[in-house]
Amino acid sequence: MELGPVTQDVEILYVGFVLGYGGDALHMLDLASSVAKRGRKVRIMVPLLDACVPFVQRCLDHGIAAERSPLIHADAHGARNSIFHLLRFFRTYRAPILHLHTGDICLPRSVLLSLDIVRPRHVFATIHSSYNEMRPGDTRARIWAASVSRRLDMVFCPSRHGYDTQHAYGVRTERLKTIYNGVDVEHFCGGNPLNAWSALGVAAGTPLIVFSSRIEREKRPLEVIEAFRRIAAEFPDVHLVFVGRGEMQEQTREVAASSGVAERIHLVGYQHNVPDWLAAATVWALPTEVENFSLAVLEALAAGCPILSTLCQGNDEVLVAGKNALTVAVGDIDGQVQGLRRLLSEPDLRKRLRVAARETAGNYDVEHMVNQYLNCYDNALLRSRQC
Repeated sequence: MELGPVTQDVEILYVGFVLGYGGDALHMLDLASSVAKRGRKVRIMVPLLDACVPFVQRCLDHGIAAERSPLIHADAHGARNSIFHLLRFFRTYRAPILHLHTGDICLPRSVLLSLDIVRPRHVFATIHSSYNEMRPGDTRARIWAASVSRRLDMVFCPSRHGYDTQHAYGVRTERLKTIYNGVDVEHFCGGNPLNAWSALGVAAGTPLIVFSSRIEREKRPLEVIEAFRRIAAEFPDVHLVFVGRGEMQEQTREVAASSGVAERIHLVGYQHNVPDWLAAATVWALPTEVENFSLAVLEALAAGCPILSTLCQGNDEVLVAGKNALTVAVGDIDGQVQGLRRLLSEPDLRKRLRVAARETAGNYDVEHMVNQYLNCYDNALLRSRQC
């Protein structure tokens, strides 16, 4: 249902302190794209990173104005942002609604100082980090909580765990809201597996174990290789495919090369046609150690993939062991081996999990997510107009 038209004639500027290939960036694009379809004017700004080039092109393909800026920075190690660059950025790029996205546990202090100086009217932030990287009560947490009260209309958390974490840092409940990530179910259940099999150069119908997420330490990609290596002889037709990129990409490639089954392990890099790879997945595997509310998991659910993952923090808000996924404890490679054996050899189990996965994904429709964000924007504008 379309909400109030308060934001109809105002620009919404999305600024991502993101790397361009993770769930945080894709969430921002999904949100901006859906908001634009409602007739709102939107624009996206991201750091001047080579990794952001495909992301910006993807935005443009969706009809979203997007740019890379040398004035904002992000990397996997918490890149420092110059307050002088940020002041120039926020003074140059103005909009009635400013929505910041970060893969960190809070916005950088330099960003907070810049907001204090420039004082934009309505500022929102979505916090995508799944790690408790601050201690409640420490200096960084106190500065963050005070800055939220002073400068931000709302902090959005994609999971209940994220909400509880922010509240523990001192962010007041009236400035916090959980909005679960959303997924375009129709898009992700409409993939063509022939495109994936063709890209790999394998026969149509070849069983695939698909890992489609950032290839980073916390996703534990090497465990997938080890589990696959242990069952490879039992299932000689099965291939393992990594769809995505990340800091462990080369290490993963090296481990695959020395696994003894290198010819059956493929790293295909960043792909725009993720639904095609999900459609080809006999098993979707992600032995992640922690999540906020994984967009990759939602995509796999929407595609109806038989999922093998961990019942870790974050996943425990969407995956139900034995119902819509097979789950194992974090680091349990023996459990992963057993799960792969079951999913590769039990078609009835795969069928049951596929049905339940799609039913679960229906609870996280992207349009419901967008309604909630627009409602928050509208309420903020209404309050300021009434003052």
